[in-house]
Amino acid sequence: MPVGLSVGGALGDPSPSRPFRPSRYVPVSAATAFLVGATTLFLCFTCPWLSEKFSSFIPLYNVVVFLFTLANFCMATFMDPGVFPRAEEDEDKEDDFRAPLYKTVEVRGIQVRMKWCSTCRFYRPPRCSHCSVCDNCVEEFDHHCPWVNNCIGRRNYRYFFLFLLSLTVHIMDVFGFSLLYILHHTKQLDLVQSGVTMAVMCVAGLFFVPVAGLTGFHVVLVARGRTTNEQVTGKFRGGVNPFTHGCFKNIAHVLCSSQAPRYLGRLRKPQSVQVQPPFLRPPLSEAQLAAKVLDNGIQQSKSSLEIMESQSTDADPPPPPKPEHRYPGLPHTQNEECSLLTEAPPTPSLYKYRPAYSSPGKNHTASTHSSKSVSE
Repeated sequence: MPVGLSVGGALGDPSPSRPFRPSRYVPVSAATAFLVGATTLFLCFTCPWLSEKFSSFIPLYNVVVFLFTLANFCMATFMDPGVFPRAEEDEDKEDDFRAPLYKTVEVRGIQVRMKWCSTCRFYRPPRCSHCSVCDNCVEEFDHHCPWVNNCIGRRNYRYFFLFLLSLTVHIMDVFGFSLLYILHHTKQLDLVQSGVTMAVMCVAGLFFVPVAGLTGFHVVLVARGRTTNEQVTGKFRGGVNPFTHGCFKNIAHVLCSSQAPRYLGRLRKPQSVQVQPPFLRPPLSEAQLAAKVLDNGIQQSKSSLEIMESQSTDADPPPPPKPEHRYPGLPHTQNEECSLLTEAPPTPSLYKYRPAYSSPGKNHTASTHSSKSVSE
């Protein structure tokens, strides 16, 4: 099953790559060979006589049931059962101390324990368990089925359940129609058709008891709202199951609910983005050029306008204007340059007739000289 292999570009690695073990593929290969081989022999050697003797609807019915069984078998085998991605190495580091083994969560007023998974490095959600064969934590883990070489979890349990139901019906049809053929050919058992039909009937009878028993077991589990793991370990034995909603609602949830999301990400293709620099101007169309000429009031050709635009883009920007440090209310001309750094502004007329003051020493000496002349 490709779920157990490492997937590049996903949200998290489900598990590290493990060595290839051919023994894991023996049960699923045998189940596929028996299912496809026995049905093919039945359709080729037995169904022609049934179609000729009774009705042509019999082969068509068997073909439809077989295709439905094979489709559910493939879905249960190749679909992701609901594998949780593993946490990164830095996500479980909390002040370098070991996390507690259990945490509790309340589901419909009932306390349910969540166990810490040391392999995947997170607390398993309710009804989640770690598969020792696939080495992954699977949501609503039911069991690991070697006949489909995959875990049975939340995402593929519906197809596994439908596979069991359709396989039981298919085995019963093959066994019943083969028995009908043998009863009508009791005096011709030495023919090839009779021998093949007897072999197919023996294979169907051999697998009918275990398949029908497993189907009945899962019918009871679905009606009670439990999984195989919960039934075997006895989690809700003597207590209340918080995940059951009644017989009919449990069956409707398994068969009619929407598909659960996939937690492992898919490969993403890199997207190429072309960024156009802002200094590149898009080319002008004829309509845009005519509108531009009319707005500017210029009658020029397109080439001359492009030359002017290129010159304007190549030319240096004009220098900023010089600041004027002028007193408000003073008259000035266009040619004068009035600045505090060049020359002082003219004195207002109010202060022209104000007497000038000299230094204190000079004023004192002048007053003494005037007093002496008066005394003389």
